[in-house]
Amino acid sequence: MVRTWSSVAVVVGLALVSGTVVARAQISSPIGVGIVGGTTSPTGSLSDIAKTGWHAGAFIELKLPVIPVGFRLEGAWHQLHDKPFDGGGGTTGARIAAVTLNATYDILPVPIIKPYLIGGVGEYSARLTTFRGPLPPSQGVAESLFETTTQTKFGVNGGAGVRVQLGGFAAFVEARWHDILTNGKNVQMVPVSVGLRF
Repeated sequence: MVRTWSSVAVVVGLALVSGTVVARAQISSPIGVGIVGGTTSPTGSLSDIAKTGWHAGAFIELKLPVIPVGFRLEGAWHQLHDKPFDGGGGTTGARIAAVTLNATYDILPVPIIKPYLIGGVGEYSARLTTFRGPLPPSQGVAESLFETTTQTKFGVNGGAGVRVQLGGFAAFVEARWHDILTNGKNVQMVPVSVGLRF
């Protein structure tokens, strides 16, 4: 009986020591870096000139394990696929470069699988392209016309995700809605991302 209680005491002691060491390691390294990638779907008026494409990016994050709120500084490149518009070989398309500062909030205080909310503000450089061609020949030479319009504007974003802690790193899936306050109609898109945080 004494031996049994001694074994239990040893196991509990080791668990407490291990938990303390892990907690100290996490608290001493609150800053992490990561990468993201996935699909980007245009919505609203942007869906009239571009089709679903891809995005890739990187971020740096401040996150303490004992506090549900964190902060993420992120840069991402969104490349949307061209869309035909006149039946004669013309296309329209878009690409968007974004730098955003976001806050995250863990919804449930669970240790491994953590659903969270994310939202923030940022600066977006949106380039819209129009390719008209081939045009009727001018002086016997076929011509085409390529036009670009670039706007760098303020925008907001918000969404949700799920993060899974896997030893020394975490994997997550998230979806966000971005609204870019461009001249005329706002540019809007919904990227769905898969990411890793180290």
